[in-house]
Amino acid sequence: MWRMERLKVVSAIVAPIEAVRSNHQPSSKVGNVLAKLLHTRLSSDELLKRYNVMREEKKKLVGRLEDVAAEKDELAKKVVDLEAWMKESESMLEEFELQAARERGASKKLKEELLIFKKEVMKQHEKGFNKAVKQVGFFTKDLELGLFDPFKDVKDSVQLGKDDIVVEEEE
Repeated sequence: MWRMERLKVVSAIVAPIEAVRSNHQPSSKVGNVLAKLLHTRLSSDELLKRYNVMREEKKKLVGRLEDVAAEKDELAKKVVDLEAWMKESESMLEEFELQAARERGASKKLKEELLIFKKEVMKQHEKGFNKAVKQVGFFTKDLELGLFDPFKDVKDSVQLGKDDIVVEEEE
């Protein structure tokens, strides 16, 4: 496009010179050509300015494109890192869930064992109590043994039920 404009400019310059050589007086045609030449000159100056502005904008856009490409690469690396971290976290979560399930199973088993031990302690306590009642009955023949209850206590000469007994804290 620029070359075509140059050819027009050259043609516009050459035409009036030839007209002047042949007539030594410029005609109205020459005046029109000179006006076109001036207009073409102004248009080409404007085109040159626009070209330079666009070239600068292109440089800026190329620089910005390079920045965006670098940022894209950086973000891609972060995405890869986050995906790896996420896989690791999921793996750890699975391990923790398995461990929690094992601990829940162990806890359930321990609760069952604790219940069995409590029942056994109660049996032993009742056996011991009944043994003590038998011995008291052996040593004191006139005593009413039906009043003995392993779940009651005597305080201040009053027999208390299970709900009335205050448990003393052990230190």
